[in-house]
This record gives sequence, C-alpha cells and structure tokens, in this order.
Amino acid sequence: MSSPIANKNRTGIQESLVSLHQWLAHSNRITKLAEAIGTSISTLFPHDGKPVRALDVGCGDMTIAETIASQHPNIQWTCTDIHELPASLADAEKWKKYRRFDGSTLPFPDSAFDAILFSDVLHHCLAEAPALLREAARAGRYVIVKDHFERGLISRSLLRLLDFVGNYGYGVSVPDRYFNPLTFAATAAQSGLRIVSMNNAVSIYPVWLSPILPPSLQFIAILEKSPE
Repeated sequence: MSSPIANKNRTGIQESLVSLHQWLAHSNRITKLAEAIGTSISTLFPHDGKPVRALDVGCGDMTIAETIASQHPNIQWTCTDIHELPASLADAEKWKKYRRFDGSTLPFPDSAFDAILFSDVLHHCLAEAPALLREAARAGRYVIVKDHFERGLISRSLLRLLDFVGNYGYGVSVPDRYFNPLTFAATAAQSGLRIVSMNNAVSIYPVWLSPILPPSLQFIAILEKSPE
C-alpha cells in the first residue's frame, strides 16, 4: 500500500499519478479489500470479546488497517513501513500506531501479534519474501498475505500497469514478475510455513471490469508455521 510520507520530492507526472491513485484506490476497492481481509482474520479468531493483535507490514497510508478496524473493532492494529515519520505527524492521533522498520527485521518481540498482514507488499520484494515471511512468523501466530497471481504475459502486463499507477508516484518500483500458485507455494515452504487457507478469487473491482481484471488475479492466503 502506497505511503503519503514516501517520496516527498515528486515530479509533476508523479503527482498526477498519486492523484489518480487516490481517486481510484480510496473507493469501493478499499472497502471490498478490507472486508475480505477482515473476514479472513475473523475466521481465525471467533469473537469472544478479546482483542486480536494485528500488524500491517508495509502499511502505506494505513487505510486498509483503519477500514478493517471500523468493520471489526476487536482487531487492534499496529502499522509499520520503511519510511521515516515526519516530525509534523509525530503527535497526530492517526500515526500513533505507526512504527518504522528497516525492511528486514520487525521491531517487535516474538509472538507479539496474533496476525501479521502483507497487503500487496511481497511482489515488490520477491527475493526477500521468504526472509520477511519467516520474520513475520517469528513475531506473529498467523501471516496473512494479500497479493497477485499472474496467469501469463497478458495478466502480468496488466498487473504491472496497475502497479505503475499505484506506486510509481510514491517512488516504489514496478515488479518484473508476480507470484503464480506454484511459486507462492514454494515461497511459503521455503519460509517454513504452510498454507492454512487460500482464496484465489478475490473480487475487488466492479463486475464490468472482470473480463480485464478477473478475481483470479487476486489472492488472500493464511499461513502458519509448519509442524516440525
């Protein structure tokens, strides 16, 4: 998720892309995505009055976490990303749940969280994904991954276009490749994790876009440590 505190020295083109992304992303897509992720987390923890401790890694503007919290008040969020928080935001209520991390080691103790979320993060760092997932499994019981499956050259090109609109303005690189079901399963296994559940048909776009952006391009996976 793109961050408003990233890439403060934007070009005119980048500013235009940020505006376009804000118009596209802060809409029904965010609501649907939050509903799908929130439901995935809630299925793991039947509501018994106890809070669910959740961490959003690569949280960007924290809209996903805040929307999920509005729908599931028992899920309490901490958010982290690689960007330094400007002093002007240090006292803002919204940003009090934010902590910076170095991109590899989460600044939290073992088992600090019930669930750790990577929402559209891992495809930007495929080589580092196994290490990040292992680190998440250290700090949390379950790891929730929302990401993309490419299904061939056409779908890969569409996903790259979406990433360009959504991320270039914030200085985030556009990936060359994305997961497919086999490479994601291999990444999970390499991380010492097993796939508890997989939803590989996540509908977050209007129905009329389905021929171009079918739900099969989106997935939500729940992972946990494999039995030793």
